[in-house]
Amino acid sequence: MTNTDNTNMALTSKINDLVQLIESEKEFNDTEREALARLELLIEARLFQQDAEENPEEYLLERFQERLYNFEREYPSLSSFIRRISNSLSNIGV
Repeated sequence: MTNTDNTNMALTSKINDLVQLIESEKEFNDTEREALARLELLIEARLFQQDAEENPEEYLLERFQERLYNFEREYPSLSSFIRRISNSLSNIGV
């Protein structure tokens, strides 16, 4: 077994232990919630980075859609105006 395999096995074991511990807890104190939130952000970031490296086109599309959604939420009237202009241009064949 390579060192990477051993590291992966150790990580998998720790993850399984953590999952069991989390599932067995009824409530978390503030410190535990903060630690779990940091862990969640770290996991999301790593998975997002890995996905971006494996599928750069999907990554760019997801980022674009996310930014578009945020723009529409922050500037609803401007978004509506841009959408109407886009539809009008499309209707006249531009």
